[in-house]
Amino acid sequence: MANWTEIQKTALARYDALPWPVATDEEWRRTDPAAIQLGNVRTRPEKQPFRIVYEPLAPELIHAGVILTDLETARKQFPQLLERYLYQAGNPLGLVKFIALHQALSTQGLFCYVPDGVQVELPLKTRLELTQPAPAIFPHVLVAAGRGAQVTLIDERRSAATAPTVCDEMVEIFAGEGSTVRMIRLQQWDSGVTELFTQRAVLEKDAQFLNIQVGLGGLLTKANVETILTGPGGRSELLGILFGSGRQHFDVHTLQDHQAPNTFSDLLYKSALAGQAKSIYTGLIRIAKQAQKSNAYQANRNLLLSSEATADSVPMLEIEADDVRCTHGVAVGPVDEEQAFYLTSRGIPPAEAERLIVEGFFEQVFRRIPLEDLREQLMAEVNRRLTPS
Repeated sequence: MANWTEIQKTALARYDALPWPVATDEEWRRTDPAAIQLGNVRTRPEKQPFRIVYEPLAPELIHAGVILTDLETARKQFPQLLERYLYQAGNPLGLVKFIALHQALSTQGLFCYVPDGVQVELPLKTRLELTQPAPAIFPHVLVAAGRGAQVTLIDERRSAATAPTVCDEMVEIFAGEGSTVRMIRLQQWDSGVTELFTQRAVLEKDAQFLNIQVGLGGLLTKANVETILTGPGGRSELLGILFGSGRQHFDVHTLQDHQAPNTFSDLLYKSALAGQAKSIYTGLIRIAKQAQKSNAYQANRNLLLSSEATADSVPMLEIEADDVRCTHGVAVGPVDEEQAFYLTSRGIPPAEAERLIVEGFFEQVFRRIPLEDLREQLMAEVNRRLTPS
């Protein structure tokens, strides 16, 4: 990896050279780029307006070489590991101008590393908290699991009521040969946050990857979530839950990129939308010519809780191999009137009936979450948002 200062200087020049997106760009047809209020942000604040919170590792994990720390500390103590992984996940398809700005201004974030053969049995829990108003923040999360390693990371996003902030975040995940990585992201920003989110996971041979994306907060989210299966036998399970109300806007693009034979990916994203909330989902399954006998599935389901809520879903396939299995499914619709009538006719108040219907709608995702505590936490958060304040 080149000198850190040179990386940032080159990225800033790239940011300046790239045009600001316009509504006629395919990537921005359904989300107005004028809503991204970055202003003239070009320098890093002297004091970061956010903090990274994580529980200290158990002594036996530290002895085994597991690392969980902030990026600033990692740059000082583990420079060779950062050189091996940081910004090495490849070039994401979308948000390229904002990725360039992220690389130019990002100095802080989280680093999680698990060496070859090390099994981290209990989940590692981390949290990013926005602590003061700021025009923009640029957190970076880097997760790397070595050959045969195992790790589960639950990563939360929170903020108190603040002035408008843009969170331009990037996550890189490396799952080594035969490793198991579970990455759960729980986003609970307040209504003043606009989120530009890029995640790129690279899976080597026989790696297993579970990714759960939960979007509950924020005013606007523009996300690009990519999974790259580079080695044969790689398996990915990609789950998403979005719950929007008011004028919340979620625009999520996913990529399941099969670059090796005998790879598997299964994606299920669900959104429930109240008020004037809007969800846009575009998903691309790409299977390269050499990725024979790959199996990919993609499903997006959307539940509209009001007449003003809207959801768009655009599945896409790009298949060059001829011996594969590849399917997708899309559904958008209101609450089933018969279900609502059945519940209310038995004395259940309408608000409680709606809560039960939404909980049942998300159950297909909930039951695929292997951690009972996390399932209960997610259900509680969704129920809290369904309960009038």
